[in-house]
Amino acid sequence: MNSSKLGVLLAALCWGAWGNAAVAAPVSYEMNLRTYSGMGAGGAVGMMGAMFGGGSSVSKQMDLRLTNPADIPSGYQAEHVVPEGMRIGPSLPLKGERRGGGTGSQEAERGEGKVLIYWGCGATVAKGQPEVLDIKAMGSRVSPEVAAMARQSRGGKGGDGETLPPRTLWWPYGDKGFSGIPDNASAVGEHQVKASFMEQDIRYTLGKEMDFMEPMNLKASASDLKAAIPLQWASLPRAKGFNLNAVGAANDKEVIIWMAAKNRTPMLPGSQTTCTIPAGIFQKAQGAMVTGEVVGPSQSFAYPPQKPGEKKPLVWTAKVRVTGYDNVMLGMPGARDAAEGAAADSVVPGGGGLVKGIKGLFGN
Repeated sequence: MNSSKLGVLLAALCWGAWGNAAVAAPVSYEMNLRTYSGMGAGGAVGMMGAMFGGGSSVSKQMDLRLTNPADIPSGYQAEHVVPEGMRIGPSLPLKGERRGGGTGSQEAERGEGKVLIYWGCGATVAKGQPEVLDIKAMGSRVSPEVAAMARQSRGGKGGDGETLPPRTLWWPYGDKGFSGIPDNASAVGEHQVKASFMEQDIRYTLGKEMDFMEPMNLKASASDLKAAIPLQWASLPRAKGFNLNAVGAANDKEVIIWMAAKNRTPMLPGSQTTCTIPAGIFQKAQGAMVTGEVVGPSQSFAYPPQKPGEKKPLVWTAKVRVTGYDNVMLGMPGARDAAEGAAADSVVPGGGGLVKGIKGLFGN
């Protein structure tokens, strides 16, 4: 089982618990403001440029998601009106697609291999590590619903071909005119979400605390995979915490994961700016990709407003999250050769999805 399929399986395992939850009554809205720095800022092209001496960059991204508790009628219209400081808009179209209606009957793919899990900051590996996960055993726990999602993510058919109306709309999905968020964009100001199927518009105002995060500027002061690897990053006043992980592959049946902490979210406090990857974890790999996440502030909104102790039926809820991401390659120049063929999808193809799935298994 190659590592890209492994990432799909693990992500589906973690997503399944969320996807089976009951749908809440109010319309819900999510707004994610993300700052990408380092090699990840420019996507695959930016990553390859940084790896081969092109330097690093910073980019801003915003993801919007509007979820209706019932099927969205055909012919709908929906948009997010942004403040002038965003430098895009003034309105952003929210689009969706019909969802699969069948469950399918094929079993989830159960490949062979193992995942070695390490955790903690320090010069040496702590006793009791690594924890080894058997991929075939994990695959046997996949429900039919999760198996269907995994097949769809691989481009397979999830049922008899029937589709249902959408319940979720996104941006920038479907916005053919979108060419990126300007470097000087700001989310501060009034926001309004309109939809033809909503009885009331969603309105909220963001202050400076909820603007895009400053760059993390993650760096590694060593790259020898046999030695301890110190990591450092910028001190960010609005950071609530940090998540750090790294992924590499010893071969096509053995994936190695390191996390800064286990069973803790966020992994590290917002005041911390250093962490060391223990020596030797990735010594069998050609290279490894370290990914850092800044957990910034978040803010929730709802209508009608709730006083302490009140339980009025909600018409809508909204959640805004501010995060930042950075990454750094270890084991150069071997990592360059490995990443070149994968179009900078980390040393392990699909490594991003793999790490997210692994984090879910440990409650992060």
